[in-house]
Amino acid sequence: MKALVAVRRTYSARRSPAGGEDVPVERIEVTLRDIDAALPIVREVGRHTPTVPFSGDEDVWLKLENLQRLGAFKIRGVWNRISQLTDAERRRGVSTISSGNHGLAVAWAARRLGLPCTVRVPEGAVGRKVEAIHAQGAKVSPLSRSDLIDAHERETWRSWPSAFLHPFAHPATIAGQGTIGREIAEDLPEVRTVLVPVGGGGLVSGIGTAIKGLVPRAQVFGVQAEGAAPLPVSLRTRQSYRIDRPQTIADGIGIGMILPPMMAILSRVLDGAFVVTDAEIRGAMRRLALEAKIVAEPAGAAAFAAWIRYRDQLRPPIVAVVSGGNVDPNLLAEVVKG
Repeated sequence: MKALVAVRRTYSARRSPAGGEDVPVERIEVTLRDIDAALPIVREVGRHTPTVPFSGDEDVWLKLENLQRLGAFKIRGVWNRISQLTDAERRRGVSTISSGNHGLAVAWAARRLGLPCTVRVPEGAVGRKVEAIHAQGAKVSPLSRSDLIDAHERETWRSWPSAFLHPFAHPATIAGQGTIGREIAEDLPEVRTVLVPVGGGGLVSGIGTAIKGLVPRAQVFGVQAEGAAPLPVSLRTRQSYRIDRPQTIADGIGIGMILPPMMAILSRVLDGAFVVTDAEIRGAMRRLALEAKIVAEPAGAAAFAAWIRYRDQLRPPIVAVVSGGNVDPNLLAEVVKG
């Protein structure tokens, strides 16, 4: 097991968005100790989800976060993050940016704690997911792609009146997601490969930190959809990268950007990245539904799609993280029908 140290926040440089001098960037680092500390907090609301072999094939296992509270992994990181808010921050209320599952988790947590909540929803968000956020009592505001980029790259959220719960780039959020990796190591200690869908990188950063600390021989790979895949470029160049017009069926991993603060942790925990097409994601959703009776949203099926495409390159046993199951019923019916 790797040595445990406290969370460190160090700084590197990035070019100012306006093209001026380099400005400092807060680099996010999370350790296994942080994940261990998050575990009892996450368990207040979250479940230890099952890790099961796919249709009897013990070379590939599925980590079923589609069975998590609210149908996705996000409640883990949200609850750990919101638990750290000060009384003054809670009085201000909370806000976030989300196309669906993270916003739902924030809205649910805020309602449970009696906090005002605003979710800024990027254009093109899945209607069913937005309705679910509304149903939790949150105020929903639209956010254009340009405003989304400014919020993340220029950190304009710092001027918002409420406490901002970042969807992925915060140590407490990452540590909460990392409890998934601890569960994988506990359920399948012989694991040699872990496949994780990647949007902004919070999920894979947490899982990767846990896996590298508990099962050092295991490899961790991020998976992105072809139309929204900045991760391979970022890992190759060790630089942040953005897709200007991301397009994919997998809305949960469709943000299309890797931010500078995430680069250090992603470079440390990842052994590489795989890209899958929307057609392959659809095929994975269909196989999960028909062969394993598992409902996965497109982002939730991405890691399994990577296993189907790249399985000959991977060391078994393999775990594919099914990150969520909040799929539009019409899409699911279309995919299953084939």
